[in-house]
Amino acid sequence: MSKILNDLGYYSDLDNYIQSKEQTNSIIGRVIKQGRQSYQVKTELGNYNSKISGKLRHKAKQQSDYPVVGDWVLAKNNQENNLIIHEILPRKTTISRKAINRFGKKQTIAANVDFSFVIQDIANDFNLNRLDRLIAICFSSNVTPFIIFTKIDLIATEDINSCINTARNRFNDIPIILLSNKTMLGLKDIVKNIQYGRTYCFIGASGAGKSSLINHLVGSNVMATKKLKENNKGQHTTSHRELFIISNSGILIDTPGMRELGVTDSNKTLESTFKIIFNLSKSCKFSNCSHVSEPKCAVVNALNNNEILKSYYDNFHKMKREQEQYKLNKRGLIDKEMVKVLKSDSKKRKA
Repeated sequence: MSKILNDLGYYSDLDNYIQSKEQTNSIIGRVIKQGRQSYQVKTELGNYNSKISGKLRHKAKQQSDYPVVGDWVLAKNNQENNLIIHEILPRKTTISRKAINRFGKKQTIAANVDFSFVIQDIANDFNLNRLDRLIAICFSSNVTPFIIFTKIDLIATEDINSCINTARNRFNDIPIILLSNKTMLGLKDIVKNIQYGRTYCFIGASGAGKSSLINHLVGSNVMATKKLKENNKGQHTTSHRELFIISNSGILIDTPGMRELGVTDSNKTLESTFKIIFNLSKSCKFSNCSHVSEPKCAVVNALNNNEILKSYYDNFHKMKREQEQYKLNKRGLIDKEMVKVLKSDSKKRKA
């Protein structure tokens, strides 16, 4: 395999799949940029503007059936020397969230991601409940998270220590890295965690410093940045998803700031995100305890004894309700699709 594909994170399972499908004559590439209806794909021969084939478009039933940044694809040249994507290779992971304003549906953000850098502005936007949601997205996607607190140069040391202690109590098994956007203190701690050929996705709110960090990691101004507002808060700069390669190192995927962070139906999402609550629940009197009003509930007892924060407890129940609602909405969509199929079959029989 060529160095270019290795630099892009190519792995042997893809070879086995391509050979089994007898697609060795197709061009192999990875989606490095995603627009509304177009893509940019990097191959051994260079970067190509690309579109999906009519067959692939026809087969697509939902958003996740279309290519996203990070996807490995098979394609062929057309007469304009652009690529036509005719197949998406099997994904090892996908980062997804609940689709905005689309009940019961997921939005796939990126594919084939190994690690996620969860970025939060510690000076202006320290928010544990939002971190809960970002971490939940990682766990539901089978992606290993790192937490990076940015803009430590804009906050007093004692306030930094207070935030870090609070965060470590909540996420005691997730690495936390501190970064100064002004001096780039902490950049080396991030670099040493980036492995060759592995893919890292940046997620977080707008203005947290994702674009500035990517520019420093790549070594050039590949991402546009804006000056801080008067209140020291960053501004939204990224409107699309894009993949970058660090020379002789890893692969980075930037994503637009997430305004809405809905949870989906992964069974392990809440358990992985709220480990403290799930560990406490093992001591509840009832195995199906809802941790609200049941007698001898270990979670409620911990809350009353100030062993867990009320915001943590409340966020758990809020996300649990959202997950249950998502499952109901998803079931409703499946039922609607089944009705459509039955009606279609009935019409065909009558014809």
